Amino acid sequence: MKYETGHPYAFRTWLRMHLPWFLIDLGIAHKGKDCESVGGWHRWYNIDEKRSGCYHCRIEREGRHWELPND
Repeated sequence: MKYETGHPYAFRTWLRMHLPWFLIDLGIAHKGKDCESVGGWHRWYNIDEKRSGCYHCRIEREGRHWELPND
């Protein structure tokens, strides 16, 4: 995943990709609540072939959103 300039949660996502997991588990660079509520967009990944999760926030949705053009 490339760094997405202009996204409100992009720096947090970048940190999660580069920090050790024990720091992330302590709450450093946690996911935001909802990208859309802060003027961002979702970047989807496959959770279990039936649900999609956003890399940037805690939102999960039914469906294969990772296969669709990003909203």
